[in-house]
Amino acid sequence: MQALFALQQAATAATAAAAPTDVGGAVTLLTNFLLKYITPLAAVGALSMALIELGKKLLDSRTKFQTLRWITWMQQTGRQGANHQPNGLAPVIAAQRSAEIERALTQLLQLCTGVSIVEAEDAARGLIASGGKLPFLYAWSRSPAHSVFALDLSRMMGSIQDAADIALASPGPYEVLFRFMTMGSDPTDVTNWLTKGPAAALNVDGLPDADQKRVIRDQAERFARLRQIVKRKLDGFQLYTGDRWATWNQFAANIVGFIVMFSSLLYLNWVARNVSLNAPELLSSFTPTMIPISLLGGILAPVAKDLVSALKSVTNG
Repeated sequence: MQALFALQQAATAATAAAAPTDVGGAVTLLTNFLLKYITPLAAVGALSMALIELGKKLLDSRTKFQTLRWITWMQQTGRQGANHQPNGLAPVIAAQRSAEIERALTQLLQLCTGVSIVEAEDAARGLIASGGKLPFLYAWSRSPAHSVFALDLSRMMGSIQDAADIALASPGPYEVLFRFMTMGSDPTDVTNWLTKGPAAALNVDGLPDADQKRVIRDQAERFARLRQIVKRKLDGFQLYTGDRWATWNQFAANIVGFIVMFSSLLYLNWVARNVSLNAPELLSSFTPTMIPISLLGGILAPVAKDLVSALKSVTNG
């Protein structure tokens, strides 16, 4: 409260000295006053962002987050309905679906990263067993099979969409991945495309022209329906994951901003007291008003740069 009171007194004195007679002068005076407080917050925000980016690089947080989200999504999608089977079959079906998810993930990793089938199987087995949780120091022992999860979200989903398109275009060699990606589609479309596929539109030479056109049209429409189902599922995953990643980044920015602001206030108060640097003296430099000021700084620090730019545009007309 002391700091806020001092700011209030300074604003009052400046207002009395300037005594603006028009709205423009009052706005300029208020803007210049706010800039004196928000500009340091911009520096706190920049330092907070730098610390967060450093932590993300050292811990490879994005790879861990996207891996966890994708494996969780695959497990939730693949096990739908396993707990609603009669006669105690739920555990058996759940185990079967877990094995299918592992095989689908193996084919996906192989298509996305180009690793050998053995490497893809080992990576898929480890990811399913851990629930998608990578080791704490994963940044120092990366696996090529996980490289697709190290991409930014849009490129990662583009790579997965390409792998899904390959499975749709050639369902035979990638049957498990094809069935997983098309889960939720019309079973007739899935079975028909899996058994006949694009070949049905090619083996029409002996049919009348009208039947040839009908077969080609039906297969084209079937492929379009399946691809739209896959695309909508992947788009939904991307939207949710992107939102969660942005939310966690914002939360981390507020927490780190609070810590940086609190540490700065504690250090400045210790310097002003001109005492030796030791734990008791540092703790005695703490005042209760540092907590609300630090909380406010932590909230505003991530957007302080934008606020400074906006206020400067006001002062510059």
